[in-house]
Amino acid sequence: MKKKLLLTFILLITVLLGAYAQQGTKGKTNKGKKARPKEQVLEVPLPPRCADCFFAAPLQIDVPFGPTEPPRGYGFVSEISRDDKVKNVFEEEHNTVWYILEIPYSGKLCLDIIPKAASDDYDFLVYKYTNKYFCNRIIGNKVTPIRSVLSASNTAIGGKTGLDLKGKLTNIPKNSAVAYGMYIEARAGEQYIIVVDNLSSGGLGHTIHATINTDFAPLTVLPIDSINHQRTTANILIRDSETENVILERENAGAQKVKILPKRAYSISLKKDGYFNYLREITHAQAVKDSILTARLVEIKAGSNLPIRGEIYFDVDELKNVTLLPESYSALDYAVKTLQEYPRIVIEIIGRIPTEGYNLRKDADNSRLRAEAIKNYLIGRGIPEANLKARG
Repeated sequence: MKKKLLLTFILLITVLLGAYAQQGTKGKTNKGKKARPKEQVLEVPLPPRCADCFFAAPLQIDVPFGPTEPPRGYGFVSEISRDDKVKNVFEEEHNTVWYILEIPYSGKLCLDIIPKAASDDYDFLVYKYTNKYFCNRIIGNKVTPIRSVLSASNTAIGGKTGLDLKGKLTNIPKNSAVAYGMYIEARAGEQYIIVVDNLSSGGLGHTIHATINTDFAPLTVLPIDSINHQRTTANILIRDSETENVILERENAGAQKVKILPKRAYSISLKKDGYFNYLREITHAQAVKDSILTARLVEIKAGSNLPIRGEIYFDVDELKNVTLLPESYSALDYAVKTLQEYPRIVIEIIGRIPTEGYNLRKDADNSRLRAEAIKNYLIGRGIPEANLKARG
């Protein structure tokens, strides 16, 4: 006889002595003094040697990079030069930055390059990356860019340039006033090399922002501290569940917006020191229904509740033996994964049954048997029995 679970399971976590204790320090304190304000970061440092193709800086879709520090020079190698075969490239490199972009999902690739100074003249080229010999082929002038925008800076729009949905041209020459070229029909898994060149001597940096235009449901991932119920930050990683392509990866980030594509599912992982890892899979249908995912991060300390996701069902036979039904496994697998990641914690499974108090001993036995059934399942999944306690 299948019975839907009527009791609430609370997994109370007991941390082994010293397992997660923080080191105390002695010394002077700042008690009574005002905290020094954090310095505002005005420029993003460029990765080392990204002025050369071999060390292209990674970009992410939907994640702006910048404003950067000013690019200075063309690095150790001037890879690009114009000849009779390849004409739609820079005449020469001035102050270049090379970027590499991996496409996580198919759609129309658009690009914005926004100078800090409207008077700076930024040109750029886009190549489709092939293999490890790509940069050598660039140096040998054996690769033609699929997009080139070499037009003079338009201060009326702040010197911005890029690719957009309204663009009509794939190659824009120097004597043109057109700032934006035509988008690229990009496919998931492809990689593109983008080389940006600031022709202005002593110019400033830029912000580069790549996006993909396609049908999607917007989702905001919102990290919340489950103790004080306030917003917090975490390391956030979002992957396509089928292809495992990285959709978004940010360190120490707050709320993040992501595009959830139709007929796709995404694995969303949040990690924060001193807290249990958070893992959730979201589909397009779920994002359409609720555009905000509140990711509640549970602190690792005695008394914290380890969440069970989903409903749990038991079977009770004529002899009153209680067994966990298979449709309950997925609800407990998240707890299994957490316990595998933190093998030094002990949990207590407490069963609580809503009761009218007619037979307290029977209610206590029923809750204990169900708690024991969960304990046995966790043991069967490889969790040490010494780490598990159960009571009604």
